[in-house]
Amino acid sequence: MSLISEGQSNRGEQPAPPLHSASGMTSRPGSRPPSNAVRASQARAALRREARRDEQAVAHWLRELARPQR
Repeated sequence: MSLISEGQSNRGEQPAPPLHSASGMTSRPGSRPPSNAVRASQARAALRREARRDEQAVAHWLRELARPQR
C-alpha cells in the first residue's frame, strides 16, 4: 500500500478535535464547564481603575487647555 492510502485508512482512528464554545474555550464532553476566573469584585475594581484613569486624563487635558498660549 502507498502512504496516501494508509493515511486515508487511518483517518477514522484519530480522536475528534476538542469542542469550542461561543467564548472560544475548549470543553470536553462530560466535564465541568470552566469557572469564571474573574470575580465580580475584581471586575468592579477594574472598572473603578479605568474610570479614575479616564478622569485623570480629562483633568490633564483641561489643565493643558487652561495654560496661557504663547
